[in-house]
Amino acid sequence: MLFISGVSVAQPDMDEAEINNKLENIRQRLTSLKNELNQAKGDEAKLIQELESQDQKINLQGQKLRDIKAKIDTAENQVEVLGEQIKFKNESISDQKSQMSELLRLHVFINHDRILKMMLFNPNTQNAEITQHQIKYLQYKLYDLIKSIAEQIKQLEQYQVQISQQKQTLQLEEQALNDEQTIMVEQKRQRAVVLNGLKKTIAAYQNENETLTQDSARLNELLLQISQYLDDLPENLGEDISFAKLKGQLVKPLTGKIIRSYRSLRAGYSRWDGVVIGNEAGENVVATAYGRVAFADWLRGYGLLIVIDHGEDYMTLYGHNETLLIEVGDWVQADQVIATAGNSGNIDPSGVYFEIRKAADPTNPVPWFK
Repeated sequence: MLFISGVSVAQPDMDEAEINNKLENIRQRLTSLKNELNQAKGDEAKLIQELESQDQKINLQGQKLRDIKAKIDTAENQVEVLGEQIKFKNESISDQKSQMSELLRLHVFINHDRILKMMLFNPNTQNAEITQHQIKYLQYKLYDLIKSIAEQIKQLEQYQVQISQQKQTLQLEEQALNDEQTIMVEQKRQRAVVLNGLKKTIAAYQNENETLTQDSARLNELLLQISQYLDDLPENLGEDISFAKLKGQLVKPLTGKIIRSYRSLRAGYSRWDGVVIGNEAGENVVATAYGRVAFADWLRGYGLLIVIDHGEDYMTLYGHNETLLIEVGDWVQADQVIATAGNSGNIDPSGVYFEIRKAADPTNPVPWFK
């Protein structure tokens, strides 16, 4: 078995249990690495920890909000289905009531028209026996319809009870959603206070260019370690098309305009290694292509960050998210929602920061988009 930097390369016949164990080991190593990379000194360290804490709280609240919204959507769909069923039952009852009315009229007509009754039940009439059977059949049919209608009404009442319960559940979910939103608004306010304090502290000790350079160095170290950790897992990228062949075909990770261009100035001599696509916080961020999630956590300078491995030394990065919806080891498809846009970390506009890396070297993402 081959070893790279103390990490063993997995054999292709590795079973699912072994893969899951190795994934858990990788998650633990990435957590330790993230903590090391996020370390700072003095007041800055305290503010960095507070900023990460606030971003992680908002991340968890966002996940809860998505779950609640999904439950509300399900409840609303069920209410709609029950409404259609009730409509069908009502139409069925109306039809049966109409048939019952016709039978009642016939029954009353026969019993009150003496001449018709004498003709129908005259023993000398050739079809008297047949007519009697027909009348009995109609009477039984009438009773069956009345019984059926009673059952239909009972079912209708049961459906109405179910709808009432669904509405109560929906109202509780809506109340919970409102409570969660109130909490998130307060957390965002606290985050803004922490971020403002962090910027002042950084300005007092070092210029922004130095900070961005250090952030970039941390990201490069993270990607280097991820590449080594992934050697612990089989490639197993399935039959999906090679990432290199997707140039000009990738879906954009977020709907919106590019507000920070590749290699444009950030501060001083620091430049962007990717692009920032702007949009409101909470908008869906999608994977640009098929791959495996290699990192999904908070990294100093990039906020809540996702790194997806696409094989052949290609990786895509999605930074400054508000909510992460996937975990390390998950396989994702192109256009699959993986996060929501935000401004976690120390970026000002809401959106997503996107990079494409080939063997850890950044490349301009724009020519890769459709």
